[in-house]
Amino acid sequence: MFSRTVRSLYRRLPLPLPVKWRLKSFLYHHLGRFLKDSANYQQWLAQTAAVRPTTVRTSDPDASLPPQPAPLPLLDIGPEGVEGLAATLRFPTPENPRVSIIIPAFNQVEYTVRCLATLQRCPSEAECEIIVVDDASSDATESLLSHIPGLCYVRNLENLGFLRTANRGVERAQGRYLLFLNNDTQVLPGWLDRLLEVFATVPDTGIVGAKLIYPSGHLQEAGAALRPDGSVDLIGLNDDPAKPLYNGMPRTVDHCSGACLLIEAALFRELGGFDDRYAPAYYEDCDLSLRVIERGRKVIYQPAAEVIHHLSVTTNQSGHKLRQIERNRTLYLERWGATLQARDPVRLIAFYLPQYHPIPENDHWWGKGFTEWTNVTRAVPNFAGHYQPRLPADLGFYDLRVSEIRDEQAALARRYGVYGFCYYYYWFAGKRLLNRPLDEVVQSGHPDFPFCVCWANENWSRRWDGLDAEILIAQEHSDEDDLNFIQSLEPALRDRRYIRVNDRPLLLVYRISLLPDPARTADLWRRYCRESGLGELYLAAVQSFGVTDDPRDFGFDAAVEFPPHAMAILAEQPAEMLNPDFQGMFFDYPATADFFMNRPPMPYPFFRTAMPSWDNTARRQNASNIFLNAEPEYYERWLKRLVEETRWFRDGDERLLFVNAWNEWAEGTHLEPDRKYGLRYLEATRNALGSLKC
Repeated sequence: MFSRTVRSLYRRLPLPLPVKWRLKSFLYHHLGRFLKDSANYQQWLAQTAAVRPTTVRTSDPDASLPPQPAPLPLLDIGPEGVEGLAATLRFPTPENPRVSIIIPAFNQVEYTVRCLATLQRCPSEAECEIIVVDDASSDATESLLSHIPGLCYVRNLENLGFLRTANRGVERAQGRYLLFLNNDTQVLPGWLDRLLEVFATVPDTGIVGAKLIYPSGHLQEAGAALRPDGSVDLIGLNDDPAKPLYNGMPRTVDHCSGACLLIEAALFRELGGFDDRYAPAYYEDCDLSLRVIERGRKVIYQPAAEVIHHLSVTTNQSGHKLRQIERNRTLYLERWGATLQARDPVRLIAFYLPQYHPIPENDHWWGKGFTEWTNVTRAVPNFAGHYQPRLPADLGFYDLRVSEIRDEQAALARRYGVYGFCYYYYWFAGKRLLNRPLDEVVQSGHPDFPFCVCWANENWSRRWDGLDAEILIAQEHSDEDDLNFIQSLEPALRDRRYIRVNDRPLLLVYRISLLPDPARTADLWRRYCRESGLGELYLAAVQSFGVTDDPRDFGFDAAVEFPPHAMAILAEQPAEMLNPDFQGMFFDYPATADFFMNRPPMPYPFFRTAMPSWDNTARRQNASNIFLNAEPEYYERWLKRLVEETRWFRDGDERLLFVNAWNEWAEGTHLEPDRKYGLRYLEATRNALGSLKC
């Protein structure tokens, strides 16, 4: 409670972000030993470790050294040979096993024996039976395994292939859970207990899979993504398995390999086991994953369960195998092609600023006819080579009161893969500002383009930084105001174009920390929407101004990342400054992109965001935050990584991704064409999406 209060006070300090960052760094540097268990302190450590001030751009944004993890300690046969190792094996025979471990085997007895030896050395807290089904091996498998005490050894009279061999093992299984394990694996301590934990902690779990690691120490898969062309995208293939992206909490994926797959026996039998149409092998585990998902159950990747997998040492790349794979891929796509196409898209949403038409309030505060273009056109360079002012190209200095402009924006966005816009919504205790574009979109039904709303719930001040110096118009919070707010949005929420997540209208709040009681506000909104027939809301908290708390603690469903807030990497000041009064800060765009790309996974629903660039000189000439080396190719690399990650670890309607922003011209971050880059940022967006059509 104390730490939350301190964070709240810190966020409310009326100081510029650079000053607040220096203050935080000073306190953490001197008081870190008292804060070592704080998540925010750990995050600060990660940021400062990543800081490498630079103004030198690398020649290749994709260039990076391949990870070199340490090889894993494998269990050796030993001087007594495979016969001697097999002679040391013995297993308990529980009357009511919780788990039946089923190991199909065909030849390669030395791998099977080593697999069994690791099972003996890494026992589970749960009672297990071990069933080896020998698929008519011609080596010493029968002679060495058939006499191992406690092992259930079953031999096929003829070679049936993996699928039928695995199903035959199920016929002998007595456990509540079935664990399919390849014979060319070696398990590591705690592997099975961590898999079983998922069924106890993650609702609607259907399948759980382990982190599979090559003997070299490289990652083989952290779950897998199933693609519309029938290919299987092994998540993290050949990467470092220690990276935060592949660790943390169990996560939903499309698929987990049958090399190590845990499923409830009742569910497996109810589904009819591995489908015989794929016999003798290939695609049967992908098919099983999709049938489990079709039943409303989840496929979960458990990073805490680690298994070494040699991968296909018991098979070969013969022409027969390749023909069998192609045959089964055809069968698989006949059955699941439409499903895979429907599951594949990532919906890319761009934040949309409506301040491109005059309003009386801005006339009063900033001068007659003021719009965002007023700021944009008066910016001047702060250093040699500084790209300012940023001037529009294709769409010109548009006025959002003109419906044809809104149609052009939507057509341009759709052409380059953007799924929809997220309109900033300005509400101040019943007073709405800059609402005309959204109102006309709702009332007219045009453009036919998806949209949602983000309540920009901060005070407006003269400093353009979200802080409370020289307030122009303030927020006034109350239950009555919360109710009036959601009522004002009702026409938009009912619109058929409004973006939904699992049939729930998506509503973002820009600064959840400014709400006096976010959970109370969320509850009031939800009750109103249910009672008015709108159904359940899907509430997302934007991670602005350094807020990284679990949104579920405040009654929200998810968080939306918002770069560059709180995680920017400093850069050195350019050598040739032109503005002697400059007191702002410089940041390195490629380094910041790298930092965001490698953020640890969050333990809550979390939507990623990329930004094309950032330079708010147009709003704060002498005190701006400027990101150096921002180029379309770096943005494309960043966005591509987030698309990939979203495809890997988000499911269904929650495959959302954001861009900051579509048209924040005065903050120097926009996808709309400008006079320097033209369409290159939009082309980079389309390239990053690749085959993931929106």
